Amino acid sequence: TLFTEMVFKPWYGILLGAVVIFAVLEATRRLIGITLLLVVATFILYALFSRYVPPPFQGRSITLDRLAVYLGVDANAILGGPLQITCTIVIAFIFMGQVMSAGSAGTFFREFALALFGRQKGGAAKVSIFSSLLFGSVSGSAVGNVVSTGMITIDLMKRAGFAPRRAGAIEAVASTGGQIVPPVMGATAFLMAEFLQVPYSEIALAAIVPAGLYYLALWLSIDFNAAKNNIQALDLSEIPRIRDILKDGWHVPIPIVLLIVCLFWLHLTPQLSAIIAATGFIVTDMIFGYGGKRMTVGNIGRAIVSTGYSVIDIIIVAAAAGIVIGILSITGLGFAITLQLTNLAGENVMALLLVTAVASIILGMGMPTVAVYVLLATMMGTALGRTDLDPIATHLFIMYFGMLSMITPPVALASFAAASLAKA
Repeated sequence: TLFTEMVFKPWYGILLGAVVIFAVLEATRRLIGITLLLVVATFILYALFSRYVPPPFQGRSITLDRLAVYLGVDANAILGGPLQITCTIVIAFIFMGQVMSAGSAGTFFREFALALFGRQKGGAAKVSIFSSLLFGSVSGSAVGNVVSTGMITIDLMKRAGFAPRRAGAIEAVASTGGQIVPPVMGATAFLMAEFLQVPYSEIALAAIVPAGLYYLALWLSIDFNAAKNNIQALDLSEIPRIRDILKDGWHVPIPIVLLIVCLFWLHLTPQLSAIIAATGFIVTDMIFGYGGKRMTVGNIGRAIVSTGYSVIDIIIVAAAAGIVIGILSITGLGFAITLQLTNLAGENVMALLLVTAVASIILGMGMPTVAVYVLLATMMGTALGRTDLDPIATHLFIMYFGMLSMITPPVALASFAAASLAKA
């Protein structure tokens, strides 16, 4: 009924839409920063004055009242797919990551990595890489990963002989990679599934090998650097026995197993799978615990609160992206951009990929991964879709370059967090 009434642009519909748009813009300014605000504002101005834009991007201008109703109320704009996915699936997975972080999972992953690789040359850095991979696979947050694992690993690397700036850089890059490791993948994979209209499980499977290659490249870089600078293994007194770790913490991987079973064998919805995995961890960690630490009711409460704080930014990004998606649709700009990109690249797929990569890096200077991915998937995903490349591969390509926003100056949130811990 509401959508039917909005066709006639009643005054209360215009007012409601204007309030929603203003609230999203102000929240974007406060929480995300000026860069994304300027991008969204530019699109709004284009929608209002597109008839004055020179060809080939000249479009049909939209009246202010129609734009307010469309962006604020229509299901193809702010209230569209990105926001719906964020408010259902993404929240569930962030809650799962926060629950595991509040419990003993972080300690288990760190000590497990320490037992496996602490005896190798440059072992402190390899512990950082592997523990960030493990923890990042469930947290999906580059900054959260840095803070959780870096508290221990950066100090380990410094004591092993790595320069503070290099120790911080290793942790920042290793933690950033957690955004491309299934199952959480920084919450971007769920939006990708919405764009491509494919099951999330297909995207997670496709991402396994590229994520492995990312960490293999980082691993080899560290190994060569350790050999060059003669950085030795950690002191044996600092390395726990893997037998003791597995004996005490055998239950910690159970939620990951539950999640995989629910997603790939039982074919449950992603949000239900995440809730089942989180519940499984809460129960087992309350009963068994690890390293003298058990899940408590207080920890669960803190996980719920931290989930709320963590998801706010993503919700605002999704709403702001909805404005851009709506304007691309209502003005025809999306088609014009696709046409021009296709003409620019011609038959040269590499040229089109290069344009996409450069745009990702530029946008990544001031926006989080989710925002970069949504904007580029909307504007350039269609152009890439006209090539013979696999659709999932092209969207993963966009996601990977968007992920680099966490370590791309001048914002580089993961680098800032690591620098603070490394005192560099």
